[in-house]
Amino acid sequence: LAQGLPCSGKRPARASTGDPITQAAMPSVAQDWLTKVRQVHGQVDFQDTEKLGQISAFLQDHATSSRNEWTHKVFDDFPDWWQNHRQSCFKLAISEQGTLEQLHEYIAKLYDARIPLTLTEKCTTQFNLVQDIQIWGNRDSALAAEELLAPQSAFARLLGRAMMELYRNALTLDAIVFDATGYSQTKGIMKTSLRIVWYCEISQGHWSRVIVDKDRALRIHDFVVSKFTDSNESDIKAIEARMQLDHMENTWRNVFTDLIYSGREGIRMPLNDRVSPGPHKRVEKRPFAPWGVLRFKFDEGNLAEVERVSDELSSLEWLKAGCARCEEGTEVTEWTPPVWTQLVRRGDGRGDGASRRVGPVSTRTRGGSDGRLGGPRASARDTPFVQADVPRPPGMVYAPSGSPQGARQEGGPDAGDSQSTMRVGTHVFEGQGLHELGLFVGDRLIVQG
Repeated sequence: LAQGLPCSGKRPARASTGDPITQAAMPSVAQDWLTKVRQVHGQVDFQDTEKLGQISAFLQDHATSSRNEWTHKVFDDFPDWWQNHRQSCFKLAISEQGTLEQLHEYIAKLYDARIPLTLTEKCTTQFNLVQDIQIWGNRDSALAAEELLAPQSAFARLLGRAMMELYRNALTLDAIVFDATGYSQTKGIMKTSLRIVWYCEISQGHWSRVIVDKDRALRIHDFVVSKFTDSNESDIKAIEARMQLDHMENTWRNVFTDLIYSGREGIRMPLNDRVSPGPHKRVEKRPFAPWGVLRFKFDEGNLAEVERVSDELSSLEWLKAGCARCEEGTEVTEWTPPVWTQLVRRGDGRGDGASRRVGPVSTRTRGGSDGRLGGPRASARDTPFVQADVPRPPGMVYAPSGSPQGARQEGGPDAGDSQSTMRVGTHVFEGQGLHELGLFVGDRLIVQG
């Protein structure tokens, strides 16, 4: 009975007061499972109701309310079909190898049955390098994965060259690609949604995951964004123009989103579906489906070839290849730190990133993030800043503490003057006021946007 009761927790009604429960009054357990699945996914062909009961019991048995112990959770606390809704069981604690294997088998089974789960995994201290690509389309269409990641496409080759600069010791890099492109209920338009999971060949025939920590993942993100932003290739510019024609939010910084490393929901697992925002949460019916494997081959530091290799894997094998979690203490993969004009983030808060208040700044340095200077912690949603390694121009002074002015000219136009300008090397900044531009920290100019 413990496994046979409906997920709602309601017990079968009696035929009459004081009478035993009759067979006619007992609802079919099998019918109950199917009803709940159909409430979430619509009409389905899957008829193995015994398996549905096993999966529900397994997931409920591993539910936890602990904020520290959970390893997986339901996307945005969505009330999925398998839950006992009398008790919240949105978080799961599944860390033992045997139970993790069982979870993976159930995820693959349900994906193959076209009733995917909606699970995310908690990011560990070290994790497999994953990249999310998100591009808003229009009401009718969005950029397809084949347009971006075809072996000869400019997008794929530029991404491969950028990764090659970071992992120069690798003979080959493999990009395991999952595709969740489809209609997004968040904005009511189509959306390109891709997940890339990276592997490398360190020596002939020896493959391993590309392991990073959060700081390194963010620095890789910033480096890749800079490569696409600064590219003058006509094909890259054409992609950018098309993206921004569809939606103004499609900047390279938003396309290569870094929320995957900082989001509270964890990292959505391969083969799992996304849930639309409340109040009427629904599965979006666009799980991360296997798309293929891109192989980047290098020769003496140059990108020699890009090919789409055979990808005849089972759903379970795809899932295992695409998961991000790894054991605590796993050694990060050797890399070559990027040397470039770095991105700088405001001191780590969760407030509105549009604020122009003068405050502490945390930089991503060659050796990692420097210590906090006080103030709140940085959020991936904060407005990005650009750090220009240039001398302080004559006439530039610090803004007084608490002043809304980031920087201004001594003896020049007031920061509120509409025609004020500032020259840094060969760059001239113009705006409604110099407080719209940025501020100096030491001898480094921090410019918003």
